[in-house]
Amino acid sequence: MKDSIDLSIIIPTLNESKRIVKTLEELSKFLKKFPLNVEIVIVDAHSPDGTAEIAKSFSKNFNNLVVLDAGPRPKGKFIKGKQVRDGMLKAKGRYVMFMDADLATPLKYLEDVRSIMKENSSVGICVRNLQSSHKGIRKIVSGLGNFLVQLLILPGISDTQCGFKVFERSAAENIFTRQTIVSWGFDMEILAIARKLGYQIDQIKVPDWQDVEEGSKIGGTSAVRAALQTFPDLMNIKWGLMTGRYKKAKTSHENQ
Repeated sequence: MKDSIDLSIIIPTLNESKRIVKTLEELSKFLKKFPLNVEIVIVDAHSPDGTAEIAKSFSKNFNNLVVLDAGPRPKGKFIKGKQVRDGMLKAKGRYVMFMDADLATPLKYLEDVRSIMKENSSVGICVRNLQSSHKGIRKIVSGLGNFLVQLLILPGISDTQCGFKVFERSAAENIFTRQTIVSWGFDMEILAIARKLGYQIDQIKVPDWQDVEEGSKIGGTSAVRAALQTFPDLMNIKWGLMTGRYKKAKTSHENQ
């Protein structure tokens, strides 16, 4: 079908009014030379700063742009996992992926995504060198966290948290309908589910990933807080794998 969508890119946003313009401008410029029909899906966490309205104003810059509202965010809660899940399950592409609004992973890695699509692979993730990409306390926290993740649930996956992951559509449906965690640990869970279901996870090395400080949700002391919140998620995922929690997909009602 001529107008069918090859790739859907989901971008979860929360109070991104200061950088969403630059992000969408750069993405629009890149996609003009990208040989795929791409859908952009912005899933906003009910941002009070007008992020969604700004994103909608860029509809003329893209062949397909959709802005979704993830609904009111519980005070103090991080719901990126819900935003990503909503977008992945509503997207129309033959392949679906999500990326962060800060463009910490350069857009040139969409060419690696295209290679994964050509090879008909099911799951691809970008991975950083955590020892060189992070500094200070965040370097210590991420190194320890990844050690525990590999030890307990995902041996061989050197970085679970990079916000740049792609899934073949049927794989996405199988994985994200089993997702239960919407907070910091959702990346770990979807990859654990993917492996549990037998999908190979291809890793794309990103040596030039950049830690974007402005507007970062996990910089400085927040990195420690995020790690402390993620540890219970890690234990929860381990228990779910042991008890067979992920054998059955959840209904849309259960995923609310």
